[in-house]
Amino acid sequence: MTWQPGQPVLTASDESEWQAWRRARKLEQQRKRRKANPRIDYYPSKEARAVIESLWQPCAGGDYSSVIDSLVLASADLPE
Repeated sequence: MTWQPGQPVLTASDESEWQAWRRARKLEQQRKRRKANPRIDYYPSKEARAVIESLWQPCAGGDYSSVIDSLVLASADLPE
């Protein structure tokens, strides 16, 4: 018997098939997540870091990503 998602894991064969399915599923989810949310590595200058840290707050919306987002959007020349 071949293991299928939603079925109980009963045998050693089921366990190995479940592990393979789980690994493939996690990799697919990671690819979707990275496609939807691309990562940008950024190393700010000392001056930029000082500005970012001055705006950083230990609360929702005050993390480094949110601060950098607000700075980029504030300086962007967006069409209306």
